[in-house]
Amino acid sequence: MKFLGMILSIALLAGCWSQDEMLRIQKNGDTTMAIIVMPDWEFTTKEEVSSKAASYEEEMRKAGWIIQKTSKTYSNGSFDLQYVLTGNLHKVALSTPFYEIISRNQKEIKIRFLTPSIDEERVYRKLYFDYSIANTATVFDSNKSLVQEVGTVNEESRYTISL
Repeated sequence: MKFLGMILSIALLAGCWSQDEMLRIQKNGDTTMAIIVMPDWEFTTKEEVSSKAASYEEEMRKAGWIIQKTSKTYSNGSFDLQYVLTGNLHKVALSTPFYEIISRNQKEIKIRFLTPSIDEERVYRKLYFDYSIANTATVFDSNKSLVQEVGTVNEESRYTISL
């Protein structure tokens, strides 16, 4: 779990931070997202990062996600936030600033990944899907191609998670 947390990162573009995410989705809908938030300290402050992160944390908790948070501080005083979120796609809220579940049933979940904004700048997100363990669900794009990585989240793209 710690290794997954170190791999997963969330990055927000052009203002506050950037984020990459590692998602592991089980066939029963159990999902783990490992995230590292890397603020762009040239364009933001610690107060802005802390405030916005706290707001997103609260929204995800209300949506039914369990959140574990740590941070890594560097000698210059800057820091990265590291998260591990766990939940079940059949039980969490249909929509948050980071995703919208279009439909869900026992065989598949259709989802759009969203890009929240911070100070009117859209979030840059990069996603990785972890298929390294047994009983893992598979993610397909609209062309029915297996998705292992989404280099840049596009809100128009829809994905099907085959359970």
